Amino acid sequence: MPFLVTAVVLIAVLCLLNLLLTFGVIRKLRAQADEKADRVADGLIIPAGSAVPGFSAVTTAGERITREGLGETMLGFFSPDCRACKERLPLFVEQARTTARATGRSVLAVVHGTDEEAREQVAALSEVAHVVVEPGDGPLGEAFDITGYPVFGLITVDGTLSATAFDPGRLPAPSKATV
Repeated sequence: MPFLVTAVVLIAVLCLLNLLLTFGVIRKLRAQADEKADRVADGLIIPAGSAVPGFSAVTTAGERITREGLGETMLGFFSPDCRACKERLPLFVEQARTTARATGRSVLAVVHGTDEEAREQVAALSEVAHVVVEPGDGPLGEAFDITGYPVFGLITVDGTLSATAFDPGRLPAPSKATV
């Protein structure tokens, strides 16, 4: 009987160690996937830490916007024919709504496509952001050197792109101190 109890305890300990090892491997794989996603975002937009070149564009509401006029801004670039854009759009809208409420930070959304193609995304974004629809080689696409979608970023008051991400949830959380 003592041999059986010892065997059961030993098997239980081995199962717990195996479970801990499995959780550790899963955690490491997730961290690597997040790092890979961040590297992907760096290739889609000018690198974080870069000064944002000056630009001028007209929003769907008819406002003229410039880099200097926006101040601290959360931004996102979308394309109507991009599946990942459709998946991340609701998260961007929610984060934009939270950001505007918490800090008063400006939100800029750029949709690269025609007015007709962009209609659905513009409707979702208009309540929470300044929305610009332009071709891929428009002034904002050129200023940020956009090469893929979706991509998100934060512009500081001094005009520096402080963070980029492939997922808006990975951008730094807003704080009132940055207003």
